[in-house]
Amino acid sequence: MSSAFSSGVTKTLLLSACLFTLSSCYSVDGQPRAEFSPTSSIGATPSTNTIRQTDDHGRSLPFSTKFPRRWSNGNDGTTYEPCTAATESILIANSLDPRSARDAAAADHQTARGCMWSLSDRNLASLSQFVGNQPDLDTYKQMNAQFVTWRADISMSGRRVAVSTTPSIPECTTFVRSGDAIVVTDLSISIDAPPINEICDKAIAFTRATIDQMPE
Repeated sequence: MSSAFSSGVTKTLLLSACLFTLSSCYSVDGQPRAEFSPTSSIGATPSTNTIRQTDDHGRSLPFSTKFPRRWSNGNDGTTYEPCTAATESILIANSLDPRSARDAAAADHQTARGCMWSLSDRNLASLSQFVGNQPDLDTYKQMNAQFVTWRADISMSGRRVAVSTTPSIPECTTFVRSGDAIVVTDLSISIDAPPINEICDKAIAFTRATIDQMPE
């Protein structure tokens, strides 16, 4: 892909993010948009040499971000960074192409902070994992009950995991509380999609592979 949101799959990928208050950064038609925030009319845009490129543990992102406010007060509720938590071995084990890693953010100062990866065994299929500050899961589920179908919560490593599907869209999403944020894992398959239960199994498997790195 030429960019993080260049294919048709991205109009459905992260749809949960569009519907949920986690992501106020997508328009109704699924196209990325920047959050409203003050900007300066003077001074040059910071170069990537001065923009933060590492997580809180000093691990480098798998790409060079151009967004100086990728980390913001909209996603600082957890130190968890999806882009560095997912190691190459985790990605390969979940049929994701490590070389396809790209920023979940399409503009500066978005709430959602995380990564997207292409599936290595399918076309027009991607998995994303991102974080954003949100209230507890119960409140979150109540706020968004009209947009998605909530499945029964599951338990994973002693943690509560919420699972949702979106009507008429072949995607499944998991939600895990981490600090004052929620970690969202979303799998969307646009072409020759398997049954929704299989999609959920894959989203849950990736959540299981990374949940132990998510601070409680």
